[in-house]
Amino acid sequence: MAPGKLVVDTNVKKIQHPTGGVVGELLVKEGDRVKQGDVVVRLDGTQAKANLGIVTKALEELAARQARFEAERDNDRVVEFPPELTSRASDPEIARLMSGEQKLFEMRRTARDGQKAQLKEQIKQLHLQIDGTQAQEAAKGKELKLLAQELEGVRTLWKQNLVPISRVTTLERDSARMEGERSALVASLAQSRGRIAELELKIHQIDQDLSSEVGKELAEIRAKKSEMSERRISAEDQLKRIDLVSPQNGRVFQRNVHTVGGVVQAGEPLMLIVPDSDSLIVEAKVAPQDIDQIHIGQHAVLRFAAFNQRTTPEVDGEVIHIGADVTQEDRATEPYYSVRIRVSQSGLVSLQGLQLLAGMPVEAFIETTPRTVASFLVKPLSDQLARAFRGR
Repeated sequence: MAPGKLVVDTNVKKIQHPTGGVVGELLVKEGDRVKQGDVVVRLDGTQAKANLGIVTKALEELAARQARFEAERDNDRVVEFPPELTSRASDPEIARLMSGEQKLFEMRRTARDGQKAQLKEQIKQLHLQIDGTQAQEAAKGKELKLLAQELEGVRTLWKQNLVPISRVTTLERDSARMEGERSALVASLAQSRGRIAELELKIHQIDQDLSSEVGKELAEIRAKKSEMSERRISAEDQLKRIDLVSPQNGRVFQRNVHTVGGVVQAGEPLMLIVPDSDSLIVEAKVAPQDIDQIHIGQHAVLRFAAFNQRTTPEVDGEVIHIGADVTQEDRATEPYYSVRIRVSQSGLVSLQGLQLLAGMPVEAFIETTPRTVASFLVKPLSDQLARAFRGR
């Protein structure tokens, strides 16, 4: 006799969660029949929804900021928001977000335009100043020309002793002073032109600074959007996984979770689903010393300990698989070979509707070759002789 139990012909389907969580709803009980796709456990989705909401809001803000910076880069008059935002403009949060970015865009543009206008006004004033200085310089040139003519005539008179030398020196001093004033005006013109060049450079620098800032911001926004998009995929997947569904039609077996609010660890088996389409077989434990008497196709008689033995017939079975090696579950248990026995169709009919469930205990009586008294006496001696010959 080999003890055993009923198992599913294929592996039972485990209900597990890849990341774990908190149990929100338990929708099935032990032994319940379920269909493929039925929700058996629903985890608490509060955290998953919060994570998705945070990521979605961050992506919306990034999309709005990106639209504003692109409008600044292209020198547009208004911000062109993407369809993902404009299609939801009726949402107060989205409307507030777009309105805020549009106002910020206008404020920044107004500030830049104001800076440029101020610098342009300074340039205009400098041009007017240059015009005045040029007029003064031209007048000084005329005065110097007239003074030179007068000085030439006075020198002629001085040579003829008609005027004193002081008259000559006075005119020469006036000429030198006037030449200095003219040079100062020329220097002032050069300074004003230099100042204009500086102001024009500042105007250009405003655009350059904007371009640099916008380029840097857009690069950072694209990187953040890429990261947030990955996080959104993960958050959406996490939210989808709060519903644990049955992989196929079957019955709930070995439900290990019993409390709403309990914590489920990643990969922890919550229950098993024994599929309806899978046939039940007996997995028997055969002692190592008896395994040499077992072979594929061997007849077996099965007795189900869970049923009333007086009214329940014994059921025929057939050995369909023999384990390749010995198995020992732990040190406290005896080693054994796993032998699988298929329940015959006639045996199932003889049960008269009694329900077989995975995990039921079974006693398997596997019919072996009959032995005579002589075989029992001779076999130890033959085994010893065989070992002796192998040793040589």
